[in-house]
Amino acid sequence: MTEKKVIGKCPVCGGDVMESPLGFCCNGTTKEGRRCQFVIHRKMHGVEMTEEICRQLLSEGRTGIMEMKNKKNQPFLAMFIIEDGKVHLDFVSHYMEGSCPICGGRVKKTSKGYACENHVGPNPTCDFYMMGIICNRKITDEEVERFLSGERLTLDGFSTNDGHMFSSTLQLNEKGSVSLESKITKCPVCGGEIHVGMKAYNCSNYKDKDHPCNFSIWRNISGHEVTVEEARQICEDGQTKEVLELFKEDGTIYYKRLGLNKENQVIRI
Repeated sequence: MTEKKVIGKCPVCGGDVMESPLGFCCNGTTKEGRRCQFVIHRKMHGVEMTEEICRQLLSEGRTGIMEMKNKKNQPFLAMFIIEDGKVHLDFVSHYMEGSCPICGGRVKKTSKGYACENHVGPNPTCDFYMMGIICNRKITDEEVERFLSGERLTLDGFSTNDGHMFSSTLQLNEKGSVSLESKITKCPVCGGEIHVGMKAYNCSNYKDKDHPCNFSIWRNISGHEVTVEEARQICEDGQTKEVLELFKEDGTIYYKRLGLNKENQVIRI
């Protein structure tokens, strides 16, 4: 081995790692008296292992994230790390903004959806998991992050296998996974269930033959998208907690709460 310069200490035996024709090799010996086999090859996964990269790897135990290539010459993102005395890859995980609603851990994007970092691995300790596609609809990263922030979203575009379209909300179930739940509160008129509809929040008793209930809250009122929480406040408290920004037909902005009158009709107050 033709030695050129020392670039760092060996993580296996503590010897000097030196530049050589093979790459960057250790010149030390193990406790058993054998020559140390630690080496950083000159080219790994399509990356030219420069002296600067190798110095960082030896001093910090890892490199920065960089673009590499697999055997099919396809690019991917990863970093080099030293583990168990060898150079390995540490693949980059995409973490979402917000914390796991069960254990507070980080939530990462996976091939099939989103999972708590404590849900993956050989010894999972958390059950939180969200499918990336629910009822034939893709859940976006933004929607996941809003869910993790505690917001209950009204989402459109779900469909049954026979093509029936519907709207719903996401809800954490007892098993730790996320499922659909269209019920949001009780009807202030008849006590039935208020469900998320494609155009309005509707009472479940609207088809009752004996006592039909026509109570509903339009999801768009004067240019304002009524949220699930606002619909719940109207039904339970009689009005929204906050003053809302509304729009007239000529585009003029005005501010009112949405609430119920004596006839249980939704009005601007």
